[in-house]
Amino acid sequence: MDHELKDPGSRLMRWRIQLAEYDYEIVHRSGAQHVNADALSRIGSVSKVKDQTGVPDKSKRRAILQEFHDSPVGGHRGMNKTYHAIRAHYTWPNMRREIEEYIEQCKSCQVNKILTPRHKAPVEVTTTAERPFEKCYLDVEGPLPVTQEGNKYILTFQDDLRKCGSHAYHPAGR
Repeated sequence: MDHELKDPGSRLMRWRIQLAEYDYEIVHRSGAQHVNADALSRIGSVSKVKDQTGVPDKSKRRAILQEFHDSPVGGHRGMNKTYHAIRAHYTWPNMRREIEEYIEQCKSCQVNKILTPRHKAPVEVTTTAERPFEKCYLDVEGPLPVTQEGNKYILTFQDDLRKCGSHAYHPAGR
């Protein structure tokens, strides 16, 4: 069975290796007897769906989408991972589009989706100054708690070459 795994470093394989240290027997319990079902108890229902052959009808496709996406075994993976997992066992017309629409309607995925920008700004290589005071930086920190002299801001100055700075207090309101 190990030779069938596409990713031997996968979480499933790591669990399998860890569980191999124990002597245990897997016993099937029906859903009615197992009210606190977890991912391992759901694996049987996924394999039942996988055993079916031919192009599934609309209700069977819905069950397949739920098993490969919504169930604890499915794990609400993204579009591509869900598509490739289903494609390994099934095919039907417009399958990719149907899976995409199903995932777009998944409330859990939409709430928990991490939005990442598609385009990142290019990394800018800057040069370090070669002489003191060739490149300097100023910044204002605050507002801070007001000092006895009435100051609440700090002006910072940093020389790029030495990477050391000095601070000067500014009167409140400035």
